[in-house]
Amino acid sequence: MQRAYANLNDSGEPWQIHYREHGTGSAMVMLHPSPLSSAFLEPQIALFGEFMHCIAWDTPGYGFSDPLPSRFDSDRSLKPYIEALLCFLDCLGLERPIIYGSATGAQIAIAFAGAYPQHCAGLLLENVALFEGSEVEELLNGYFPDLNAKEDGSHLFQLWEMATQSTCFFPWYDTRPEARRNNNPPPAPVLNAIVRDHMLAGSSYDRAYQAAFANERLEPLQGLTMPTRIILWSDGLLGDYGERVTSAPLPANVQVQRAVSGMNSRLNSLQKAAVELLAVDD
Repeated sequence: MQRAYANLNDSGEPWQIHYREHGTGSAMVMLHPSPLSSAFLEPQIALFGEFMHCIAWDTPGYGFSDPLPSRFDSDRSLKPYIEALLCFLDCLGLERPIIYGSATGAQIAIAFAGAYPQHCAGLLLENVALFEGSEVEELLNGYFPDLNAKEDGSHLFQLWEMATQSTCFFPWYDTRPEARRNNNPPPAPVLNAIVRDHMLAGSSYDRAYQAAFANERLEPLQGLTMPTRIILWSDGLLGDYGERVTSAPLPANVQVQRAVSGMNSRLNSLQKAAVELLAVDD
């Protein structure tokens, strides 16, 4: 697996996007959850890289990518990330890749495919949910605490608490029994990696995250025109919000596929869906 930077220029403002790359063949661009980085996708990169050319970016402002260019400072929607993705594809000479996205990455992929369908051969999505407007407002009110550094170091405790609870509850701050989705938090090194990515994102860790929540509606999914596979885990952290996708009125090209619990089952389901999308594109 290799790592590199795409060197971009926005109206005289140079900036870089860091990415991981593996494999050969048909291209798949991979978009990670927020506020993480492409390092979180290394198991999927290794899997898909066995039969595809995988390019997994760090979303601008996350991981080792530069923040979005300054002209986007006032735009808090997904549009800046869509435009950044278009520039990234153009820089690497990728014309019609399959796009994989998880959580925030899935919402960037959906929005990009809606805006630029000619640049997307298909979508493979995980951690997709549907929210009502009032639910989004409630989430935004509690999901994103101030994580700026504090003299007493309490921001580090807050980060660790978020990292731990976000792997067991949704939303992470709701620790009632009915909000629990997982009884076994990951080991400390995994939690440490999640905390590290939060810290790399800095005080703007919530920017793409918030925009993604606002996009998790039915209409963007209904507008997709390319082959799309949504993988729904039986033990997914989004719980009932994710289950709503199964009963939503979706176009025939958007298919929901279930994966049982466990990483091996999840990776097998992803591999099968990717192979299906490759066959459709051929």
